[in-house]
Amino acid sequence: MKKNFSILFVFCSLVFWGKAQEGKIIRFSSANAMFPDTARANGHDYNGKHYNVADHYSDSTVLIYVPKHFSAKKKINYVFWFHGWGNNIDSACKQYGLLSQFEASGRNAIFIFPEGPKNAPDSYGGKLEQPQVFQGLMNEVVAKLAENKVIKPISVFQINDFDISLAGHSGAYRVISRIINKSPVNEVILFDAMYGQNDLYMQWLSVPEHRFINIYTKDGGTYDNSLFFVTKLTDSLHVPLVSVQEEQVDETLLRKNNKVFMFSKQAHNDVILYNRNWERFLRNTPFKK
Repeated sequence: MKKNFSILFVFCSLVFWGKAQEGKIIRFSSANAMFPDTARANGHDYNGKHYNVADHYSDSTVLIYVPKHFSAKKKINYVFWFHGWGNNIDSACKQYGLLSQFEASGRNAIFIFPEGPKNAPDSYGGKLEQPQVFQGLMNEVVAKLAENKVIKPISVFQINDFDISLAGHSGAYRVISRIINKSPVNEVILFDAMYGQNDLYMQWLSVPEHRFINIYTKDGGTYDNSLFFVTKLTDSLHVPLVSVQEEQVDETLLRKNNKVFMFSKQAHNDVILYNRNWERFLRNTPFKK
């Protein structure tokens, strides 16, 4: 029975990755990944349970996905994804259809997914909370893509030369907030993740050209803070935005507005895959990607 289960698991995994792998997957261990990190050198305690270093804070994997339609002759957009609590790279890709949606979006972009707190209830961004580390990771990604003949090698690395987008679910809000004002990030997509770090997000959102989508739910813990942002940005900072119900959102709305706050009736873990939101947010933008 155990042998049969193992065979079934391998088969299901191959089916899943086969569907996702229309393009090219590259995995590597990065010196600039979130972990290991000194702040979690002894693991992490939450709600009476200890999450040790070996199982939860030692994986330095970074996954890169290059879609089948990608062309290095066009402007390249680098899209980072960060997972939430209790997840990891593989489980998040599978649960939310991240790679298949990315492929289907048609965006000329490269998907980058650094491992976070692995299968742990933790929003800490590890070393990526330090600006120079994110830039180091970006440098490694570009080098790895050149090594795999996806792009041409660059002679001099300059972080400001890159078009960077950040996206994530739930606890991903923290690491994203630490990156956005220190690197040239021009797009952020939050899936029920607006829990805090308000000052950092306000600073970034005050730039008119920055594209921002925040989809939030009633019971995911982000409802009140999302409404606070809508009021603050509109009344105090005079930042143009639209605040709508999810069912009101179509391609035209996404293409005409840089700042979208979207209330969803779906559950916290359903907002990424429902309506294939990740795919349509990537495909429909106010600027050409």
